[in-house]
Formats: sequence, structure tokens, C-alpha cells
Amino acid sequence: MKRYFFLFTLAFVGGLGFGIYLSFQSQDLDDIAGREEADRQSNPSSVPGMIEFAAKSRNPITITERQINTWLANTLKARQEGTLADHVEMKGVWVRFDEAEGGRVEIIIEREIKGHPQTVSMFVRIERKKKEDGSFTTYIHKDGGRLWGLLAVGGKLGRARVPQGFLFFTQDAFSSLGNLFEKELKWMEKDITTRAGGRIIFEEDQMRIDFPKD
Repeated sequence: MKRYFFLFTLAFVGGLGFGIYLSFQSQDLDDIAGREEADRQSNPSSVPGMIEFAAKSRNPITITERQINTWLANTLKARQEGTLADHVEMKGVWVRFDEAEGGRVEIIIEREIKGHPQTVSMFVRIERKKKEDGSFTTYIHKDGGRLWGLLAVGGKLGRARVPQGFLFFTQDAFSSLGNLFEKELKWMEKDITTRAGGRIIFEEDQMRIDFPKD
């Protein structure tokens, strides 16, 4: 019994140590379209204008990963505040779209701490369910699926996928980002999904907004 307990403890400590190691390793961002300056649109699209157009006209649109990351790079003034401000350099905020877990977006904050690259990210999924009266209800889940089939994955600290609770200390940063896009989020939540019955669909390298046909 003592032997099994020792092996379990050793495996647990080793796994914890490896997880901590991964959390300090910046995740690979090379696959994100529009992150590198050479990969951005030469004539950037107005992402808020595209969302506003969809909200008011109820016409479907597609926003690519390159379009939104080009727009973020050109318009978002990201900065680090607090006690670490003198040691942290903000590099940017990016999104990655993929079809995993029925479609999700990963919102990534990239920065350098004393010259060492560091990333933290949060997953968001949107689920739509049909009600008995034929209408739809839209649910926003701040997770990217399940970890080991049990815990909801909130995002990543470095390369480590972590449960939602581990992102507690990063909530202020993501809340601040949400405040910057308050108008666009309102269009998507109220005008597109609630009033018009539209869908927001995350696919590989893009986000689609479509509406039911009359």
C-alpha cells in the first residue's frame, strides 16, 4: 500500500511540475492568421462596420481570422497595468477560430515579461438550442470543452490547458477587453441573436453570422 501511495504521490508531483513548466512556455502562435505584420491585410476591414451591417441589414457575413487580427493589431491599444507594468510589454491581442467542440474562439493575450514571451488565453463557445415554441435560446460558454472529460477548460496559461478556476487572476484583463468591444458585443447579443434569430458560428479560420430565411 505504501508503495502505491508513493508512486501516486510521485506521479502527481511530477504532473504538477510539468504543468507549471508548460504554463511558463508561450504557446505557439505561428498558425494565427494576421498576427505577423507581413500576413495582415493591406486594406484592413472595419470589423465593427461588418458586424453593424449584419445587425441592421440581417444579411449574412463572414469575418476571417486574418481580418479580425489585422483590425486588432491596427486599433487595439493594449497595455499592462498594475505592479508588473514596469516589467511587462504587451505584444498584442489575437483570436484563433477553430471547429473543435462544435466551434470556439480562443482569445489570446501575448506579452513579454522581462524579455521572456508569455501568453494567456480564454476560450468561448456559443451554443444555440431550439425551444418548444420554435424559437431559439443562445448560450455563451466561457470554456473550450472538457479536460480529461471532467473539468471545463477555461483557456491556457502558456501551453498548459487549465480549468476555468485557474484563470481567476486574469479575469480583469479579459473583462477590460470586453469593455472595449461593448458596442459590438451588444449588436451580436441583442440585435443579431435575440431579435433577429441569427447564429454566430465559429469555424476553422473564420466566424460566420447568418440569419433564418423568411
